[in-house]
Amino acid sequence: MKAGLISTFLLLLLSFLLMKCDPPKGKVKEATLPDSTMLGLIDDTGVLLVLQHCNACHSTQLISQNRMTKVGWKSTIQWMQATQNLWDLGEDEAIILTYLAKNYAPSAIGRRQSLVVEQWYALDEKN
Repeated sequence: MKAGLISTFLLLLLSFLLMKCDPPKGKVKEATLPDSTMLGLIDDTGVLLVLQHCNACHSTQLISQNRMTKVGWKSTIQWMQATQNLWDLGEDEAIILTYLAKNYAPSAIGRRQSLVVEQWYALDEKN
């Protein structure tokens, strides 16, 4: 009986902690994660702020698969604040926008470059 109460209490405590998704408090100290992978993001100034604010709600793959200008990233952040309950990023917003615009900017090259065919082969034309 006592073990059941303790496990129920721990489960409720864990549920409460997982449900509470408040905006991060204070300034994030820029450093490198122990494994230096940055969870798939480019390691540059501001990456930890991106991880702290953005990765709190979605995967870093959602960031790395997109390419936008600074204006586009700002518009996306504003949309998330208006519709997805993203908190005010405060002074971190400028650093995050600079990081995203620098490392995930639009590219002149699409998903892959066109194939270069140096020699074509003849097709048999049969009606």
